[in-house]
Amino acid sequence: PCKKKTINLIMVRTLAKIVIGILSLWALIFIVAEIIGVTIYFPFTIIERQEIPYHRITSIRLAVFLTFAYFGFRYLFFQSEKLYPIGFLDVYIKSLTICCLFVFYSSQVEFREYFFVLFLFIVSLILHFASKNKMRSYFN
Repeated sequence: PCKKKTINLIMVRTLAKIVIGILSLWALIFIVAEIIGVTIYFPFTIIERQEIPYHRITSIRLAVFLTFAYFGFRYLFFQSEKLYPIGFLDVYIKSLTICCLFVFYSSQVEFREYFFVLFLFIVSLILHFASKNKMRSYFN
């Protein structure tokens, strides 16, 4: 049983590293594209110097505020607990998932936009399990 748990932990960590690596590379590509005058929004919708849809910008803005609120309260009540980078990513992606779901619903966006929410939900699940196991392994 202990060996199976270790293998599952390794698989989750490896999957999390792959997902984080791909998303990090994706983010760098978006930054470079914006510098050269091409705007890209998830997943790979390319537009030239046009605005990103309002519901997407609002979702990101609210997710930043929700993440800030989470860490603000965390600091006030649990300031001695450590948080690793994967924990921060986990909180932010969860915040983004929740905010996208509510903003997309209230904005009555097209159904295909919800695939973005589904993608974020899957990533947040992967990060949740990876960060949870990582935290446990530090204290064992």
